[in-house]
Amino acid sequence: MSYLLRFSCCLFLGFTWAWGFAQSCSLQWPPFQGYTFINTNLISPRIPGARLFVNLESVEEYYKNQGSPQVKGNVDEWHERYCEIPDVQDIATLIYRATLADFEQLARAVKSKSAPLPYGFANNSFANYLKRHRCEETAKYLLFAKTCEPYVVEGDPWAQPQRKYQEMNGLIERGEQELLTAESHYIRLRYAYQVIRLAHYSKQYERVLELCESLLPKIDNDPSVIEDWILGHKAGAMQALGQRVEAAYLFARLFAECPSKREQAYYSFNVQTDEEWEACLARCKSPEEEATLFAIRGSFPNSKLLVEMRNIYERDPDSPYLPLFLIQEMRKLEKSLLGASFNSHRQQNQFYYGVPAADAGQQVIALQRFVNQVIQEKVLPRLGLWHLSAGYLAMLAGNAYDARKAFDAAAKEDLPKILEQQLEAFELALYFNTLEQATFEVENDIAHLQAANDVFRAFTDFKDFSRDKLTQLYQKGGHPGKAFLMQYPPRYLRPNIRPELLEDLLQVVRKQELSRLEQEMVADGDSTILQELLNLRASYFMREYKFEAALETLKQMGRADWDNFGYFNPFVERIRDCVHCPLPANVRTFNKGELIEALLDKEYQARAGTGNTAVLYYEIGLALYNMSYFGQAWDVTDFYRSGGSMRAAYLRDGDDITPHPVFPYGNQENLDCSRARLYFERARLSTDSTELAAKATFMAAKCERNDYYTNRWRPGAVQTFENFEILVQNYSSTAFYERILEECLYFNLYANR
Repeated sequence: MSYLLRFSCCLFLGFTWAWGFAQSCSLQWPPFQGYTFINTNLISPRIPGARLFVNLESVEEYYKNQGSPQVKGNVDEWHERYCEIPDVQDIATLIYRATLADFEQLARAVKSKSAPLPYGFANNSFANYLKRHRCEETAKYLLFAKTCEPYVVEGDPWAQPQRKYQEMNGLIERGEQELLTAESHYIRLRYAYQVIRLAHYSKQYERVLELCESLLPKIDNDPSVIEDWILGHKAGAMQALGQRVEAAYLFARLFAECPSKREQAYYSFNVQTDEEWEACLARCKSPEEEATLFAIRGSFPNSKLLVEMRNIYERDPDSPYLPLFLIQEMRKLEKSLLGASFNSHRQQNQFYYGVPAADAGQQVIALQRFVNQVIQEKVLPRLGLWHLSAGYLAMLAGNAYDARKAFDAAAKEDLPKILEQQLEAFELALYFNTLEQATFEVENDIAHLQAANDVFRAFTDFKDFSRDKLTQLYQKGGHPGKAFLMQYPPRYLRPNIRPELLEDLLQVVRKQELSRLEQEMVADGDSTILQELLNLRASYFMREYKFEAALETLKQMGRADWDNFGYFNPFVERIRDCVHCPLPANVRTFNKGELIEALLDKEYQARAGTGNTAVLYYEIGLALYNMSYFGQAWDVTDFYRSGGSMRAAYLRDGDDITPHPVFPYGNQENLDCSRARLYFERARLSTDSTELAAKATFMAAKCERNDYYTNRWRPGAVQTFENFEILVQNYSSTAFYERILEECLYFNLYANR
């Protein structure tokens, strides 16, 4: 194996910081949209370094609740050394909140019975313990540690470095003297830590090693977390001196053995060549230490995790890192393979995240081989998780038979409760994944699962997974309407009415017996969406000028129900278009069915010559114009209107559909005024009234203008003014002409050009 292996965490952290900064100045990526049925609680947050190896909210929450590991380790050890008598919180308060003056007063109080404890600490159990037992060495040490503190935390950037280092050297020498005179070897150890830390922070790396060699043999102490902290400074000094191999080995030991310094050790681990890696590995004293090295290497970006899993398994089969990495690899493959054929966000995931990965198929096969090896060798005493993993990986690889076989084997194991639930989740995922048809029985089964299955509700992605799978099955089975309602609410049918969706859904609502899932799909309160579908169908036919078909559609509901879909009057005249202006209070309004009847009646009268043909044609034209995008009655045939729809970029494809971030088929506008213009021209040509002819010509001019607006993107498009010219040449003596000169600035400019 000759890949590697530059584990420079500083470089890695610098990259992630820079990337985060760049991201903050750019557009936010949409979140990854996939499914997961792996219970992340299978990863114990107590595994050493779990939060460093996996990015899981549950693990982060655990560590957040634990607080600072260094503070906890320090306080716990003080508590233990003093017979667990002082209160833990009091120890933390004294050590981390007391000022230098407080510690000076504490030292005086411990030394003299008459001297009081520092203000604010009179009731502190740790301070009282030290005074009561005359712990002068401890009080003196705490004062020294507080004196050292400013030099080992971020300080004043304007301070003079040379003076600072002189002061640190003075403290180092003072600390060495205090160590030699202290009777308590535990206090000696803490003095050693303070002076070694000062030497490290003052960049005297050789001196760090010298102090370790000279001071530690003089201390005969019980095992202490302070020894690990000293080891960390020793490793840091070695790394600074170029002794990377020895430093990396010490950091790996520290990572495994010292929770309070684990994170610092992890980020300090730095091996730069294969040769250094082999040398570091050779220093390990046990297979467990070797396994820890491979675990650290496996956690870094671009590592070959399966290779590291094999290395760990060879050395320490029961390592806690094996199941952690197994679950991590499965989650990665799950992202690429689970539901890949029907994930509605597949293209988005591929574009932003490169998922599905091109080699995901090869990866899942390789991981299957390793999992099966572990199962077959039976080295581990508990194989439940491995059987479960074998089944899930088989499912991801598309092998349902092997998946069921592995799940059966897992069921025979003595599984803890969490794995029992995981088995149920995997089996349920397999059920959905292998569905081939959405039959009546399948729909009933799924409705029951959604309502009553605890696992379905516990793993929230089952809702999306089952929905997307059913969408695929409905599309393949010729049910586009049902597929649509799997993804969107019925109201999303409105912005761009698709007749094939309506026809499919009308067949569903009219079935004699609906499955439970179909009932939920088309439910509208205590009824169904039948009337809504009929209204949409009628609106579609009206937009296509098929008014007879629209009326017949509405007649499939009760006439009284027509009132449920709004009132309109598209016969109102307006010189200036105003799509949101209210109707005059004195005009009659029509529901949609009545409006269609009125239009058909006017058409019949005009054709039969039983009425004023010119007026009838004008009124029909007026209604058609006002029911277009440009009129106040646009909502007769449309349900969503956007001013952005007139942008040339959206008009360019000629389908009158504007893309929309929410509506799946976009928003189709009713931009066509050609039929209205035809009726206005008929009115002009068939009337003897110059006033009516002027009105009809003006309305035809508006249609002419709108036709240019909607087609201005075409090469060579030229705006024409044919109807304006007819007005000027033929109707300039009418009262209506004078009115539009006054009210229509656009026409006024043309007439007086």
